[in-house]
Parts: sequence; C-alpha cells; structure tokens
Amino acid sequence: MLVAAVCCVLALTAGRGQRNAGHARVVLGVIAIIFLPCLAWLDRTLADVVVYPILLAVVLVGARRFAVLVNSMARRTLTLAVISGCGAGVLYFFVVNSKGYATVLTPEQAMTGLQHLDTLFHASIANMLVNSGHLSTGLDGFMPIKYHVLSHIWLGCIGLWLGVTTLESYYLAAQIIAIPLLLFSLITAGLLLRRSAKGLSDSALATLVPLLLLMVADLWGASSYLVSESYFLSLLLFLLAMPLLAEIADERSPLGSPLIALTIAGALVLFAKISVGVIFWGAVGFLLWRRLGLTPLNFIKVAAPIAALVGLAGVIGSPDSGTYIYALRPLSFVRQYPRAALPNVAANLVLLYGAARLWLAGSLSEKRLAEAFALFAMGSLVPALLLDIAGGSAFYFANVGTFVCIAFLTAYGAPMLETRKLWALRPAVILLALVVVTLATNEKRRSPIELTRQFQELRARAHLLAGRRDVVPLPALRAMAALFAPGGSLRGEIGDDVRHTPGAQSIETLLSLSEGQKHHVAVFVAPDDRSFWTNNVDCRGDSFFVPAILGVAMLKGLPPPAFKCARDIYYTTSLYAEDAISEVADDPKLCARASRFGLNTILVLSAPGEGRRLSCPVANP
Repeated sequence: MLVAAVCCVLALTAGRGQRNAGHARVVLGVIAIIFLPCLAWLDRTLADVVVYPILLAVVLVGARRFAVLVNSMARRTLTLAVISGCGAGVLYFFVVNSKGYATVLTPEQAMTGLQHLDTLFHASIANMLVNSGHLSTGLDGFMPIKYHVLSHIWLGCIGLWLGVTTLESYYLAAQIIAIPLLLFSLITAGLLLRRSAKGLSDSALATLVPLLLLMVADLWGASSYLVSESYFLSLLLFLLAMPLLAEIADERSPLGSPLIALTIAGALVLFAKISVGVIFWGAVGFLLWRRLGLTPLNFIKVAAPIAALVGLAGVIGSPDSGTYIYALRPLSFVRQYPRAALPNVAANLVLLYGAARLWLAGSLSEKRLAEAFALFAMGSLVPALLLDIAGGSAFYFANVGTFVCIAFLTAYGAPMLETRKLWALRPAVILLALVVVTLATNEKRRSPIELTRQFQELRARAHLLAGRRDVVPLPALRAMAALFAPGGSLRGEIGDDVRHTPGAQSIETLLSLSEGQKHHVAVFVAPDDRSFWTNNVDCRGDSFFVPAILGVAMLKGLPPPAFKCARDIYYTTSLYAEDAISEVADDPKLCARASRFGLNTILVLSAPGEGRRLSCPVANP
C-alpha cells in the first residue's frame, strides 16, 4: 500500500512543470489507496478482489515513472539515496519501537501485561467499531463514548484485511505504511507547494532538507507524532493536501477539483484528530473567503458548511472539553513541558516571520497563501500557549505549526539559499548534518539500548508469570542479537514462557469457548480470578485485555474493589457506573445485563484454564 501511494504521486506528478497543476487528483488518488482496505469492513473477500488489482496496477504505472527517474540519476546519487533510505529505515525502526507503544514486541507484551495502556485502549475502540459497530471501549457492554475514530477504523480494517489481530495491525500499519507515508507527505508538501521554476531544483535537497529540519526540531523536543495513531494519520493527510492551498490562492486556477479534494481531505483530517482539523479548517476557510472576496455573504457561504462539518465532528468525536482542558492558564504548557513546548513555539514563530516576509514581497496569490500560513501558526500557538490541556496534549496543537513550518521553509527558504550556491547546501553536507543531529539526539542515540531493555524486561516477565525461576540478564549485545533472531533458541524460550502465562492461557480458554464467534458475545471474568486481575503491570490494563486482544466486549469488566485500581477519565473507566465492577453474579443477572447491549452469549472465565459458555435467551421484540 505504501509503494502504491508513492507510485500514485510519482505517476500523477510526472513533469516538473505540472507540480501544482492537478494536485487534486494526487490527493484523491492517495486517499483512495490508503483507505481501500476499509472495504474489508464490508467483506474481506470483496476487499481482496478489489484492492490487490488496483494496488498492482498503480505500482506498475508508478514503476515506469520510477525507472525514468532512476535512469536520469547519476550512479553516485542513486547509491547515496539507497544508503540513506536504508539508514533512515533502521533509525526509525529503533526509535518507534523503543517508545514502547505499538511495537514489534506488542503481542508478547500484551500477554505478559507490559503493553502500554494507550495501545490497549485504542485497540479496544478499534475492535468495538469494526467487530460490533459501536463507538465504545467495551469495558461493560457497549457504553458509548466520544472520540475521533478515523484512525481506529483504518487500523482495525487493515487488521481485518490482512487477517491479523488489531493489536498487530497497530504496529504493522503504523511502521510499514503510516510513518513512512507521513515523512513522504512532508517531503511532497515542500516539493509541490511551489512551481518548479521557483522551488528547489535539486530533488536530493528537496528530500534531505525537510528531514534535517524535522531532526533539528526533534533534537530538543518530543516526537509523539511517531506513536499517536490519530495524530500521524491526520498529519499525513494535512500535508498531502497542503499544495492545494497554492491552487486555491491563485485566481488563475479553477476552484472546482481543488475544492472537492480539499473538502474530502479536510473532513478526514477532522475525523482523525479534532485539534488538527480545527487548525486546518480555520486557515483554509479564511483562504477560501479571501479568494471569493471579503464580503459578509461570502463569509456565510464559507463559514456555514465548515461550521456544520466541525460541529458534526465535535458531536461524534470530541470529548467533553472539561475532561482535557482544565482552565485558561497562559504558558502552562511551556512551564510543565518545556522540552516539548519550546521547539514547537520557536518553529511557529519562524513560520509567522516567514509568512510576513512572503506577504510583503509576494504576489497577490502569495499574499493569500502567506495569510493562510500565518493562521496555521496562530491556530497552533494560541491554544498551546493559553490553555492548560491535560497530559501535555497541547503538543498536538503546537506541533502542527512545526510541520507546516518545515514545508514552508523547504518551499520558500531553501530555494533562496540554493540560488546562492552555498557549499553548505549540498546533498552530501546536508546528509552529514543529518547524521550529526541524529547522534546528538539522546532519544535516537539510545533507542537501540532502550529496545533491548524492553526485550530483556519481556523475557524476565514471561519467565516470572510462567512460574519458572528468575532469569539472568543477558549482555546487551547478546540480547540485541537474540531480538533479531526469531528462529533462535532464546526467542523460542520466551515464546514457550508466554504460552504458559495466565494471560495466554486465559485467551486460549476464551477462544475455545467462543468457537470463533465474535458477534453478540461478551466476556465476564469472575472477581476471584486473581491471575487475570493482576496480569497487567498497570492494573487499568486488565479491563482492556480482552477487548484489545479478542475484540469482544467485557461484561462488568472493571477490576474488583479488592485490587484497588484507580479509575480515570483518560481511559474512560471513570465514565462507567459502580455496577460495571466485576462482582459475583448469577446467570440470570448476567443475561439480563447482556441483553441491554444485544448480547446473547457470555463466556465466563473463572480461572486461566477454566471457563464456561453461557447462552442467554433472546428477548422477544
């Protein structure tokens, strides 16, 4: 899918003189390719019949364009590109997996209770959506919640299409499709934002400059865009659509197809991440108004549909503002999270300055575009600097402007330096700077060590839960070698340990009881099943264990009071009533509760290897 999306861009942007002309078809083509697997939500066989021929056809067409580009490249440049691409792949593999969210160790970490709660939480939502059609976490039936759901639907459908669990699709789709496509979209945005006569003439620079700027931003700041599924999906769509703004700003360009593509992309951005969507539509709305003429009637024409779209997204997917926004408290983000805040604030100020310079010296269309960039910066800065948003989530406002700034500098700043033929703006020099900045970034430099540490932790935890003796920690190099040797004896030992953990045994018992059935099924875990309610290192994760892995809802799935597990709003556990806590209940009571949600089969788990199937009478309509 990633290859098809890249080939789509290559094929539809053939001819450098057409960079801005017809970008709508690029946007619509890539969106169609990305979301083709969602056909699996209707029928997996249908998805296979439709998706594979389309992807193959796009790849074949794009391969011809790719061959032309390769033949036109010097052998030295091609070799440098291949080495750089492989190096970037290895680097991001370690960085993403070392963060401990959805990683290559996720299946084993979930069974042993080490999986980060965020991943279990989001996989539960995805499973409830694609398996049962309910927006819920599934901790007690299908109690509804509000959340931006596009990334959950997308990742859940990819899991259905590939025939893997949703937990597995969370790291497979993120690392193989979404994150590479995010970086590609960033490069494409900087390359296609201006016409070829004005943009970077060296394609190597067009690739390396935005990556270097991104690495510089990461040097002091956070890189949550690598682990937040809703954010990286919304951001890649945002960047993919950015070149359309140049068409909207130019009166010589027709509005029809760019507006259609912008509307579709903007709606998807909004439903993927509310914060990114609001910033997107604020600037795009003003740009459209500016293009049509700053009259009250035109304002209504532009604002009314945007307000309706944003309102619909808010009703469906925006949690209560009191949940995440504590108060109007200026600079709280900067004070609490300076390393995450300051680089993004600086990038937005640079974007404002660059937009002002472009507005003063540019043509009418460039002035309009500069105003849109200024609004992107202000839309990112104002919420981040004025509001106290829980858990550092102001990052997802401020960081949007950082990515826009990188695309802007690539399109408008780097070409000015290129024309001066400075030695520092040569591909080899930029590549060397990339290596230096990477090695200077603590998170990136230590990522192999951190991933190896997680592997060691998994090994020790699996041994402990399997009831075996303590393990002796391995030397770092040997542990790393074992991590990358799936057929090795050590990986085999860990796999055997995982199969004997209470978590794996519980899942095996539930699978045998369900007989492959997922619809109208719920799981009730007895309150005295201590091995289940203490399986996760973070006790809040025990409730998400079944919804995230099996994809079926719990019934009375909150931990019993005896385990003193805190409930909070971030993972929706505090939204559930007190009767959602696991307690002793007879069959009629369980069936009565299940009937509220249209469930007629209950898998009752009383111990890791012990359970029964309870069939409830179907209520008469």
